[in-house]
Amino acid sequence: MRCFIILKNKFFYTIFLTQILIASQNIDDGDISFAKQNYLKAIEFYKISYKNKHPKARIKLIMSYIKLGDNFNKINEYDKSELWYKKAIKLNSKVASYKLSKLYINKGDRYAKIKKHQKAIKYYIKALNLGNKDSKKKISKSKKYLKHKKQLVNDTRKLVTNESPIWTKSIGRLIIPIKLEFTTKKRYKTKYKKCSASIINIDKFQNSKVLVTASHCLTSYNKEAGDIRFIVKNSKSEMVQRYATVYKDSHYSSRNLKTKSDYAILVLDKAISDFDVKGLKVSPNSFKDLKYNYKYSFGSLAGFSGDVGEDGLKLTYDPKCELNYFSTTYALSNCTGFKGASGGPVVLTVSDDNIKYKHYFVGVVSHFKNNKFQNIYFAPHHIFYDDLYKAINLYNY
Repeated sequence: MRCFIILKNKFFYTIFLTQILIASQNIDDGDISFAKQNYLKAIEFYKISYKNKHPKARIKLIMSYIKLGDNFNKINEYDKSELWYKKAIKLNSKVASYKLSKLYINKGDRYAKIKKHQKAIKYYIKALNLGNKDSKKKISKSKKYLKHKKQLVNDTRKLVTNESPIWTKSIGRLIIPIKLEFTTKKRYKTKYKKCSASIINIDKFQNSKVLVTASHCLTSYNKEAGDIRFIVKNSKSEMVQRYATVYKDSHYSSRNLKTKSDYAILVLDKAISDFDVKGLKVSPNSFKDLKYNYKYSFGSLAGFSGDVGEDGLKLTYDPKCELNYFSTTYALSNCTGFKGASGGPVVLTVSDDNIKYKHYFVGVVSHFKNNKFQNIYFAPHHIFYDDLYKAINLYNY
């Protein structure tokens, strides 16, 4: 009986040693495949070692799963990447959990970028469930956007079309380079900020080079990242592009609203004819004096508001609202606008008979009260009219 027990123990010990040898051999074979970046083959070997309970097999499998997840992530095959990260998570990998949470955040960011915030929130929550707290702010931001959209039921803004008032044709998109992001030492991409801007002119000139926008649009402007571009549609609905330099900047500061306003005057590299794009006319009179001088008047506002017009892709305007003074540096409007409309014009339409109308540039859109889409502060034009008039006489013709 004793001999039988000894033989039995030897038998199981032999099996155990054989398993260890097989597991070790498969670990070695897996390592060779891993070094050659053949992770699928490495996984086959590591799985055998894992079944044979090799102590290193689990971590080897995790490393292979993560490598495959990373590779699919790099080529934007996110579903396959997610699959491999999940396999690593099943083996209790915290690294894989973090990587998958980042993948979910990136997915959410892509949906948020195209304004599909419901889907964005879905992925941000998945990231949060994996312990990534960075998604909390993103969830909050997307929820604010959705809440804001619900408030637009009675929004009075309209898309600018060929039938819109003539003054809306002077407004274009301002593209401001703010940062160079280097992907390698030699390759980089440029980050941009987008605002609105208007071509401004006076009656005696028929070619315009002068633009007005908001100063805060330029606060992050990086000359090394490129030139400011202005893009506007001409009378044939063709895109016209010009480069712009800064002539006068009020150097807007949110901490100094009482003494500094928010405007900037830019000059284009080439003039745009009034026959192609009608420049907005400006008067030396303030909007208050203009209102007093005419029997009928009302305010308007336009820009590339990021919450309407295909989320800022198309120019929109609020046709009618009230304009009132707020301080020596700002005026207040109850027109509707949103981020992206910054730098757009505030216009006063006046008439003596309510039949024939004149349109005057009277200010530039600055910021929004309580970050809402109404109660818009603007820099009234009369506080920088002298500089504007000087620029027009220097550069327009």
